[in-house]
Amino acid sequence: MVTSVFSVPVLLKIYKSLADSKWDLPYILLLLLLEAILSSAIIKYVSYTEIDWEAYMQEVTIWQDGELDYANIYGGTGPLVYPAGFLYMYAFFKWLTGGGTNVLIGQQLFCGLYVLNAAFVLSIYNIIARNLVDTLREKESSNQSLKSSHGVWSWRVAMGVTCLSKRIHSIFVLRLFNDGPCMLLFYLSCLLFAKAYWRIGCAFFSLAIAVKMNVLLFAPGLLLLLLQSSDNIVETIICLSICAGIQLIVGAPFLLSYPVSYIRKAFEFDRVFFYEWTVNWKFLPEDMFVARPLSLLLLFMHLSALALFASKWIESCKRETEYAFNVSPATSLSSTVLQLAHGSSIIAIWLADVPTIILPRSLKQL
Repeated sequence: MVTSVFSVPVLLKIYKSLADSKWDLPYILLLLLLEAILSSAIIKYVSYTEIDWEAYMQEVTIWQDGELDYANIYGGTGPLVYPAGFLYMYAFFKWLTGGGTNVLIGQQLFCGLYVLNAAFVLSIYNIIARNLVDTLREKESSNQSLKSSHGVWSWRVAMGVTCLSKRIHSIFVLRLFNDGPCMLLFYLSCLLFAKAYWRIGCAFFSLAIAVKMNVLLFAPGLLLLLLQSSDNIVETIICLSICAGIQLIVGAPFLLSYPVSYIRKAFEFDRVFFYEWTVNWKFLPEDMFVARPLSLLLLFMHLSALALFASKWIESCKRETEYAFNVSPATSLSSTVLQLAHGSSIIAIWLADVPTIILPRSLKQL
């Protein structure tokens, strides 16, 4: 009896049954529960390391005292180099943590933010997985149920692995870096893009930039998708206007008082990074690393990589459109939009950041 229950056919049936989409939500909730437990254990048993939190609180305090000139706002680690959304967010965190003194409450707050961030990331992974599995089923005429199940479980394993990232846990609950809330807003925007909520997604994308400028590195991929997602340029202009409008609103107190100072410090495009923070270019001598020719070369390589990516992406979309026309001509007009609205948009946005991972001069750019 026991042998029959655990026979290969029975186990295969269970394996394929659990790969059904109705189990996606319970699986994600289970991972989030484990994430909450793991993060709480890290807070309890791993010592907090002070790096930027006190500097953040110092910068917020100077602003709250009435200073609007970004050149005069600084902390223990140097001048303020983040947009105004950072100040508003960490002013709220300062209030919640008793003036920034109760770090434990801050860690617990960031634990909640981490679990929420994980929920967005896991949901995105799930959308991409289902999109790929559905594509496999459409393109294969034979019965691919087992192969589809393998695809689902491969992504579920990947989802589980993302929950074990030492660096991400450290950024959120041990360092309280602004990278955490910034990426939470970014992943929320990606989730909205995957569901074709382009305008709302652009709003959250811009809010992420308002916390830390690095999210701008995803902008080329988003621009390409905005141009593809509508039949005319008007919708793209509206979405871009939403992004720009939010930046103007968030930065208004500083832009109206000291515009040049705000733009130069919050969006410090000419920033020279310290040699000690480099990883990819450690083999170079320091004088060559900080030289302007290297900066211009990396910029050229970055733009070239983006151009190559854009051309390959457009070719891929054309192939998908031709395939959709051959299978069902009635859906060919909306095939690209359907592709963008079911997970491929996320891949495009994330791939736009790959040159930044390969070519940055410093970890501070990531």
